[in-house]
Amino acid sequence: MKVGIIGGGAIGLLTAAYLQPHYEVTIYTRRREQADLLNKQKLRLCKQGKEQTISVHAVPFGQEEIKADVLFITVKQYDLAHVLARLKDVPFAATLVFLQNGMGHLRLLTEWEERNIVLGVVEHGALKRDDRTVEHTGVGKMTLSLFQGRLGQAEQLLNRDIFDFPMEYTEDWHTMLTNKLVVNAVINPLTAVLRVRNGELLRVHEYKEMMELLFAEVREALALLDGEAAWQRIVSICAKTAHNRSSMLSDLERGRKTEIEAILGYVIGAGKERGISTPLCQFLFYAVKGMEQNE
Repeated sequence: MKVGIIGGGAIGLLTAAYLQPHYEVTIYTRRREQADLLNKQKLRLCKQGKEQTISVHAVPFGQEEIKADVLFITVKQYDLAHVLARLKDVPFAATLVFLQNGMGHLRLLTEWEERNIVLGVVEHGALKRDDRTVEHTGVGKMTLSLFQGRLGQAEQLLNRDIFDFPMEYTEDWHTMLTNKLVVNAVINPLTAVLRVRNGELLRVHEYKEMMELLFAEVREALALLDGEAAWQRIVSICAKTAHNRSSMLSDLERGRKTEIEAILGYVIGAGKERGISTPLCQFLFYAVKGMEQNE
């Protein structure tokens, strides 16, 4: 089976590292320099103090026709519209797997009514060290859910047991995305503004109070049915990733744009639709947007 991965960030490289031994994988990068480096020096996976190199095929996105049975789109939310505009020639039978944070990308998929589309959530900890190196900082799972069409050859992925890279399936894509959105909406903005690792939100009493206040607002804006389960999920993930920097904090530290619009922006919009005020979400939204300008 041919697997394509659009995006040479942490999740794209991590997915390629684990799938390459089992499938024919091609990584489509934004820059030619990264593609050349991956082809010449191979992909390097770091985990628990050990390293391994993996041969991969990489090409700059748009420079080669995509011939994939399953195509993972791992770019950030804000790059997705640009990528979708250039995917019209992907084989019709291919299954497109979207691995974005937040839920803002759902509106972009309305133009792809007849395509096989799968939505995914990644709970692994991954850190891109350089253009060819990804560190697997925490083993989690990838959950997939059919959005429309059929799974196609993506079903093979769910039937293969890959050590330290499990994949699961759920029928309810909306709950899957909402659960991840709530976690991201609480942990990411706070760690970004406070400049702390995830675990500090639980360790410092005042930070945990901030978490609880923010969660209460997110819960109301999204009309969550089981608030206690959602809160326990946040606490559990925060504890499991205690030593990790959130993706939003990492983006700010590296002078990159964050996904605050796809995460808190979505929550704020949902609140407006329900007539719910979200002052804390708006405060953090503008704080992170301002920090993007100053990095």
